[in-house]
Amino acid sequence: MSRNITSRLEEDVLTPTGFSHTGTTDFANRSDALLTTAKLLLHSHRLAFKYDALASTGIIQANPGSTNTVPGRVQFSLDIRAAKDDVLLDLEKHLKSDFDKIIKGNPVNGLNDGLEVIGRPCTIDWALDAPSRATRFDDGCIDCVRQSAADLLGTECKDLIQEMISGAGHDSVFTSRRCPTSMIFVPCLDGVSHNPAEYCAPNDCANGAQVLMDSVLRFDRLRQVNFGN
Repeated sequence: MSRNITSRLEEDVLTPTGFSHTGTTDFANRSDALLTTAKLLLHSHRLAFKYDALASTGIIQANPGSTNTVPGRVQFSLDIRAAKDDVLLDLEKHLKSDFDKIIKGNPVNGLNDGLEVIGRPCTIDWALDAPSRATRFDDGCIDCVRQSAADLLGTECKDLIQEMISGAGHDSVFTSRRCPTSMIFVPCLDGVSHNPAEYCAPNDCANGAQVLMDSVLRFDRLRQVNFGN
């Protein structure tokens, strides 16, 4: 079962510089936006790990996209997630501060180790796409799911029930703002989800459906006790 959903920031990051020829421009006079981006991505991973958070990049666009031109403009996505809003905001602040140093060629966390020549600096622009605050689900709903799962699974429930924080965004984020909400997850083969290879055994699907129905009925009874209707 899920007790809450992580907070998330999706950013578009742009590192524009100037185009130069790969054969006529030496390392010292290049402003390599793609090389700089590689440093930024590596650092985002390292820093997110320190914050017990996540950082991912799924889109990179390097321009002009020519084999003999040093990329002068790179735009990439940066998805950062954490269980708490304050952790996420601290991570974002730290990333922006360090990114500003990295694009200027300053040494940060050993990113320039082994590079004899740093080259010319880049610039950076940030654009916030999709902020999402951490969501805590309704304690009553969570308890109904917990009890329904325990009733179904019996004496083995302690080994088969797990409370977790969902790292993925769901419609439940928005329903929870209007009505009591919780989520029920069922196990998938090898833990793979949000993927075409995702597979859930029929028995586990049936268990999930049973827990869902029992949780709704249990919550309905709880409302009758609390509100008398």
